[in-house]
Amino acid sequence: MKGEIMKVQDYCKAMQAEVSAWKEKLEAMKKVTDSYGTEQKEKILPLVGQLEQEVTSAQMRVQQLETECPSDWSPMKNEIDDLFGTIGSSVDRAWRDLSPGEVGG
Repeated sequence: MKGEIMKVQDYCKAMQAEVSAWKEKLEAMKKVTDSYGTEQKEKILPLVGQLEQEVTSAQMRVQQLETECPSDWSPMKNEIDDLFGTIGSSVDRAWRDLSPGEVGG
């Protein structure tokens, strides 16, 4: 039983690290957007705002799992994995769209 709990904590720690990485990317996106004209800002900022909400809800799911620490947490893990997959690709796509021609990621 103790090993199972440890796994939940490890998983949650890894997921929180992912959330932090996304938040850094979103902050970077905002900085890049600051240098844009009004028209481009109006296109990008709502997207960044939406992504921030998704990231926050993902973070809350992880915190819920961490707090509840259910003995059978595989359904929650599957749900979080799906959520993180979706958000991860959204953040990456937005990042790519935002920095065309820029080297790095």
